[in-house]
Amino acid sequence: MLAGGEGKRIGGEKPFKIFNGKCLLDYPVDLLMSLNIPYVIVFAKNPINTKKEREFIRKSYIVSFDLIENKGPLMGLLVGMRVLEKEWFLALPCDAPFITQEAIKKLINFIDNKYNIIIPKHKNGYIEPLFALYRRDCLKEIENIILEGKNLSLRNLIKRSKPLFIDAEIFGNIFININTLDDLNIKK
Repeated sequence: MLAGGEGKRIGGEKPFKIFNGKCLLDYPVDLLMSLNIPYVIVFAKNPINTKKEREFIRKSYIVSFDLIENKGPLMGLLVGMRVLEKEWFLALPCDAPFITQEAIKKLINFIDNKYNIIIPKHKNGYIEPLFALYRRDCLKEIENIILEGKNLSLRNLIKRSKPLFIDAEIFGNIFININTLDDLNIKK
């Protein structure tokens, strides 16, 4: 689970903003716990709120931090893969409180070892790389991309991999992100 980023548009400390009475980071944590899916929360290298991060360290499965700052979600994925010894990894953002158990189960049902990434794609071509499955064999390519230091986007990783694109519409309206202070007033 990715909890990094500066959160400038939302006034900083994005993972800890309250949405409908609950901390944004609690949404994916509660989901994964309810599904009994092991997880790691990956915070940015430089703490955004040491006190609140410590609270999650005490109550969560595993918490880690980016190895190198300013490398984006790719670094968070690399850290998560290094921490957990699993074959498949579900990337989840901390700012998408509308993701459901059913959506996660649907995504997991698409696992097919002919591919190393399973990712929703909208009819307009837009992909959802932060609600996707990544297989462990992506780890070497992630390391290569970070070492190259040029295009650190998840989209670059996807281009260099064997993705299975699935219709994003089957997941319903779960891809709403909380990015601004106004978004905090959206009703769930």
